[in-house]
Amino acid sequence: MPTRWLFVCIGGDPQTQWAGAIGMALDEAGYLLTGRDLLCDGARPPHWPLDREPYFLETNIPGVFAAGDVRHGAVRRCASAVGEGAMAVAFVHRVLKMC
Repeated sequence: MPTRWLFVCIGGDPQTQWAGAIGMALDEAGYLLTGRDLLCDGARPPHWPLDREPYFLETNIPGVFAAGDVRHGAVRRCASAVGEGAMAVAFVHRVLKMC
């Protein structure tokens, strides 16, 4: 089919070895766990130091957020990644406001 522009995504690996090496929680495929995906039977992640649950895009390291395809359960669409990035910025502002 004739086309002028094309975006192709054929599979992908999350490239998160660095995150696992610094202690970020990953699923079995190497995607970053965030928000409620970090909870186990409703309990906060091990060593979680705060009196609140992780925010939606927050990793098991408080104040560190993940957005887009690298996140476990992501929709894997460009528009979703952009939206999650904007949400992550809002969460960062919320965390900084608490400091």
